[in-house]
Amino acid sequence: MKKDTQEMADNTIKILGVKVDSTSEAWVLTKISQICRISLKKPFFIVTAYSEFILQAQKDTDFKKALERSDLIVPDGVSLVAASDYLSKPTKNILGNFVSGLRIGVNILHGMYAKKIVSGVELTKNILKSKHKVFLLGGWNGVAERLAKRSGVDFDGFEDEELAIKKIAEAKPDVLLVALGHFKQEKWIAKNLDKLECKIVIGVGSSFDEIIGEGMWSKPVPDWINEMGLKWLWRVFVDPKHIVRAWNAFPVFAWKVFLQKNQKDFR
Repeated sequence: MKKDTQEMADNTIKILGVKVDSTSEAWVLTKISQICRISLKKPFFIVTAYSEFILQAQKDTDFKKALERSDLIVPDGVSLVAASDYLSKPTKNILGNFVSGLRIGVNILHGMYAKKIVSGVELTKNILKSKHKVFLLGGWNGVAERLAKRSGVDFDGFEDEELAIKKIAEAKPDVLLVALGHFKQEKWIAKNLDKLECKIVIGVGSSFDEIIGEGMWSKPVPDWINEMGLKWLWRVFVDPKHIVRAWNAFPVFAWKVFLQKNQKDFR
């Protein structure tokens, strides 16, 4: 299945040691529909990643191993889309690579990469609208229950791990959407992958909250922010505590990608 995925995806590139599949949301949804019609030995594991995932994998061995257990890692952030484009261009000298990086930055501001994001939120919305049998796991403050009731699907708030796995087994969903927070949810999925009785499992972070419109998502994201794919910037405006995440999402990540681009052994 992994080989088939690699062949069908538009492009796969290694960003700081993590393979990211640059493809479209439509392709992923088609792939999900295909998988829901066949039998698999284990669930097909999809990661909706952004730049923090790549940085975390540099220092967290368990998290990197979790990513390696996945079948598909899609870019849920403009930084990963831009990095894939930048790293796929011919390697020049340092000055040439720097200028190329500046052009990438201009492309971001012009919204050229926003439509190439495979959003966990949009995937969740489309999956809930589909005919697939869906199970929601996790969320905070009862958000999974509220979204499940609104969508007519099964859920578990994840108060007890073994009970949650049992409920999933009883429900036998096509798609399991896990919202336990970034990093934690990927580790949990990887650890329990062989126990999960579903066809597809996806870590979706705070997607439940955003769809319901609670917490920081109670205020709609301005159109101009969405058009550039800079939703992380909106989080900083709404909650300044996210400034560290914003710093990692842009300056730190961009610098590390630039360094990778200038390594002589870059592949």
